[in-house]
This record gives sequence, structure tokens and C-alpha cells, in this order.
Amino acid sequence: MKPIRLHLDGIAFWAPGIDSWAALCGMLSGGAYMPSDNWQVMPHSLSRRSALRVSPQIRLAVAMAEQIAPLLHHNAAWVFASSAGEGETLQVMLEALRKPDMMIQPVRFQNAVHNAASGQWSIAAGITQPMSSIAAYDHTVGAGFLKAGSQVAIERRPVGLVFYDVPLPEPLNAKRPLGIPLGAGLALSPDPGSTTKAVIDVELSDAPVTIPQSDVSLALAAAGNPVADILPLMERIAHGTMGETVIGLHGGGALCLRVSLP
Repeated sequence: MKPIRLHLDGIAFWAPGIDSWAALCGMLSGGAYMPSDNWQVMPHSLSRRSALRVSPQIRLAVAMAEQIAPLLHHNAAWVFASSAGEGETLQVMLEALRKPDMMIQPVRFQNAVHNAASGQWSIAAGITQPMSSIAAYDHTVGAGFLKAGSQVAIERRPVGLVFYDVPLPEPLNAKRPLGIPLGAGLALSPDPGSTTKAVIDVELSDAPVTIPQSDVSLALAAAGNPVADILPLMERIAHGTMGETVIGLHGGGALCLRVSLP
């Protein structure tokens, strides 16, 4: 695989108690992580009524897209990556199927598919550019990065990359525990610009994956949400340090992300 060069123009991040990339940077510089059990994400592009009708997964994904959208050109494509997708909607539909009348609200059907979050974002933001939705279980971050990076390189267009996963309701949670909700977003471009934070050269690797170093990242990763795989890269960018970060891929491979300053 020939190395792919990407320019990182913006970052979004969300976790219980961390509501932005700036907040995460502050904690990575020595702040203490104080998780919050009472978490709510309310995206601005959806009316409050619309937001309350969709799942927490969709609200988190749309909120991440909102944070990076201003840093992307109007012709940007989008990649949404989630290992679990619509867990809450799936649970509601499964419960309904157990009952004799099987009553399911019509809105549930349109939000039952894995690309529901990207669909809601495309409607809310009026986006007509290519939109992809990806899942690769525990290696969803690597798969999403590979898809988005390839699209930037081949199509020579910016790509908004959104990661999101929210704990599933019981009994699904017992089979697929995700610990805590996590969301992240990256604005990627083929060319440098005035907002470029870092240059990332991407290539396939067989090196071991990079382990988070900070107490905050270790605490977030310990919860078990696959989105935490992006944290070693975010640590490097937050500290402004050059070097390699390795993210795992399904099947035993990996991506090496070589970070340099713009």
C-alpha cells in the first residue's frame, strides 16, 4: 500500500464529562477526568422535538458532525463509523416483536438501519455529497480511518470522519458491553490549509497497536468502547509531538499513522 497523505483540519471529541476537543486537550495536559453519569447530547441542527425522537446514538453522531462541519468544504464526503449502531432502536423493535400486537412506531423503521445517523445528518445539514456508514466490531476506528483516508486520496476531496458508540440497553448490553458513550470526529483534507493541525501519512503495518499513555485516556479506554482506539492519535496531536501511532484493523493487520507538523 502506497502511503496516503492526509491533512487534519479539525477534531471533535465527546465523553461523559468531556464536551469538546479543547476540553480533552486540557485534561491530557494534566487535568483530572471526572466522568458524569447524567449525560445528554443535544445537537443544534435538529429541533429539540426531532432530537428527542431519535436515539442517543444518532444525537451523539450528529453532534460530532456539527463540530467538524465548519472546517470542511461543501463538497466534502462523510464517513460514519460505529461498531454497534442503533442499539436502542433495535431493542425497542425486538421487544415489540415479542408482543402479540407487535406495535412499532413508523419512525422506528427509518432509524433501525446502521446508516440512520448519517441519514439524519444529511437531512439536517442538507448534504448531497457521498455518505458512508461502516462497522468493523472492535476495529471500527481502523476501518473508518482506512475508508476515509482512501476516499481523500482517490477522490481528492475532504472527508468528515465521525466515530460514535453508545452503550446498548439490556439485555443487549450483556452481550456487547461498551462501558460509556464516546464520540469523535476528524476533518480530513487532501491539501494543507489555514486550519491544518497535523499532516498524517497512512500505510498498512504489522506493528503492535499503540497504547494510550495519559491517565485520562487509559480511564476512557478501560471502559471498553472501541472509539477509544483513536485516543493515542489524539494524545500525539494534543501534545504536538511527531511520530507514529498504530491502530488495529480486523484480521490482524494495522494502520500506521505517521504524524508530522504542518
